[in-house]
Amino acid sequence: MYATGLRSPFMILPLLADVFSWWRAQMRALLLGAAASASTKPDGLIIAIDSLAEPHPSGTLLLRQNGVETSWRPFPGEGEALPRLPMSLRLPAGTVLSRDVALPLAAARDLHTVVAYEMTRLTPLTADELLWGLSDVRHNRAHEMVTLRLSIVSRGQVETLLAALARLGLRPGRIEAEGGSIPLATMRRRGWLSPGHLWAWSCGILAVGCIVTPFLRQQMALSAADRVIAAHQPAMDLAEALRGRIAIANSSRAAIARARQTGDALQVLAALTDALPDGTWLDDLSLSGGDLSIDGQSDNAAKLIGLLAAMPALRGPSFTAPVTRSADNKSDQFSLHATVAE
Repeated sequence: MYATGLRSPFMILPLLADVFSWWRAQMRALLLGAAASASTKPDGLIIAIDSLAEPHPSGTLLLRQNGVETSWRPFPGEGEALPRLPMSLRLPAGTVLSRDVALPLAAARDLHTVVAYEMTRLTPLTADELLWGLSDVRHNRAHEMVTLRLSIVSRGQVETLLAALARLGLRPGRIEAEGGSIPLATMRRRGWLSPGHLWAWSCGILAVGCIVTPFLRQQMALSAADRVIAAHQPAMDLAEALRGRIAIANSSRAAIARARQTGDALQVLAALTDALPDGTWLDDLSLSGGDLSIDGQSDNAAKLIGLLAAMPALRGPSFTAPVTRSADNKSDQFSLHATVAE
């Protein structure tokens, strides 16, 4: 029994080798079968249009497998299921126009933008009126040039056709042209309701909202303030009118007070006429800001200071210049200054 136990592991090894060989054969068969089935599966669907003049699209569906095309069936009816394959659109001959274009090598950084800008020079139409694609792009660094093949087709014709095909469940991703192709992804990007663009538009709207919201709130606050001001405008107008009346009244009182401070020239002249003695006459009298200045002649000018000091309406009379005798030596010439009492 002991010897048998020693030999048993060596008896299992051939069995494991057989099992591994069987598993490898099975896996190889599975992989070969999958590759064979994949090689027989079509890799594309071609929508071949017979004519663009008919109101409804008509043509044939072609299956492409490893570069070989075979006719499959006519167009399906609405709602009919189709296999999930990449779809290409093939238009009637002469619909798609192609030409070779040469541009400076610097344009290779953004060929699509440059070609769109130069479209009116390269074709009779603008880039917005066309669907177009670039292919066979070649860089010639020796001559500093880039050459390519430009394929164009009228956007209006294709948009109408694509709308009709979409109702049949046919949505091609590109237009096949001789020597090139025209992508249709740009047309799908024009739709605002595609999921990707919904996210993009949502993010853009949120960003705009974040930027505009503070300005809107400020504008709303200003509008509210304007409404409050408009509601109180009648009271403000009344207050302004009252303030104007008060200002006028204050200015009138100030004028009266200034007049009282400066005195009445007629009253001062009348008082001087009563106070000054005979033989005294005035050559000049000025009254400004309560200051009285008198120039004149008198038989005895020295007495005038006492007479003026006795007047209640005057204060501090004094000579502003020496008293001198007149040319005929008959009177004194004087200049006096006094302050008019308030």
